[in-house]
Amino acid sequence: MKRKEKIEIERPKIRRSWDRNPATRVHEPTKVYNRKKGKTVVFKPEEELGLHQPAGGESDSVAMEKRYRYCPYCATPLEEKFSDDRHRWACPDCDFVWYNNPVPACGGVILKEGKVLLVKRKYEPRKGGWTLPAGFMENDESPEDCTKRELEEETGLKVEVKDLFGVYEAGDDPRTKVVLILHNVEVVGGELKPGDDASDIGFFSHQKLPANIAFKAHRRALSKLFGRPV
Repeated sequence: MKRKEKIEIERPKIRRSWDRNPATRVHEPTKVYNRKKGKTVVFKPEEELGLHQPAGGESDSVAMEKRYRYCPYCATPLEEKFSDDRHRWACPDCDFVWYNNPVPACGGVILKEGKVLLVKRKYEPRKGGWTLPAGFMENDESPEDCTKRELEEETGLKVEVKDLFGVYEAGDDPRTKVVLILHNVEVVGGELKPGDDASDIGFFSHQKLPANIAFKAHRRALSKLFGRPV
């Protein structure tokens, strides 16, 4: 009997990447699509797609300066086009249009004896800066659910959302353009402690607020809360 030959199947390599928190490691495979006959289209994660940020110092609208240089579907260089009364970047081959939409983030305002609860950021961006407890909204969440989840993750407290505190444009986050939705909340349980992405936590009066508030949207919210500039 002939000995069977061992056949080795080459498997696609998986690109490993993770964000700032080692606890949230994910695997991101490169996906290949055949959108047009005779043309292979490769989709890669954002950091490999040519996201471009002009040189220069960080500004209040730093997130708006980032843009794709190549189409994420067919890798064709994007061209500037006027659409919907705005200048947008679009693909001349497959008609992809990059809409630089803001990302929603939600958080809560917790008060105790005239003091507000803030958390100190453990990771970049703005490591060491102080903010109201908040974070990015997931696809399957409502703003209220996001606020409750983020408050428990960052402060250890379980809360119920009472009403809307305010909505703020946030253009100084280097990751993306953000719309910050803040709620007035009531603590209903839990134990106050900093979460995995916070290095410290505490209540502050207006006179004792930290000087390094991480983002301008949070500074504007605190100014509204205390009725005077922060």
